[in-house]
Amino acid sequence: MLIRPAVPDDLEAVNAVHAACGRRAWDAATLEPRADRYVAVAAVGGTIVGVGKTHHQTDPDGEAPAGYYLGGVSVHPDHRRRGVGRAITRARIEWIWERSGTVYYFTDDDNAASMRMHADFGFEEIARLPAILGAKADHESLVLFRADRPPLNPSPASRRLSR
Repeated sequence: MLIRPAVPDDLEAVNAVHAACGRRAWDAATLEPRADRYVAVAAVGGTIVGVGKTHHQTDPDGEAPAGYYLGGVSVHPDHRRRGVGRAITRARIEWIWERSGTVYYFTDDDNAASMRMHADFGFEEIARLPAILGAKADHESLVLFRADRPPLNPSPASRRLSR
């Protein structure tokens, strides 16, 4: 599997993944290179099987702080449960951590699989809200999470604590 930045020519393949997942198609502007956003695709055998993006929220919105957020990930149903979503998530987090010490993400309160995966990356819940950055909860609430970049050279004491 190859994780790489999306390019405008990926639009048809990205939207094929979205269609297979029952999600709305993206427009061409979503894949245009921008300094404040990263769109990653996962390719297997040259075929795009997954996609995810980030976005930068320049101003706080209610309880949602300004900062870099992970957007949703779409993985073609034929390629789920093979680490595609995790690899796309890792690439997006690393991209954000090159720009900021903090990354945010939110999901519906019933999305246990997403919460478990993101916990592995150090995300901790910071709020439950009916809406975040214009997205509304499908159920009771959206759960907002935060992860901080780990230290580059942890001290021997902190290495012992993280074992």
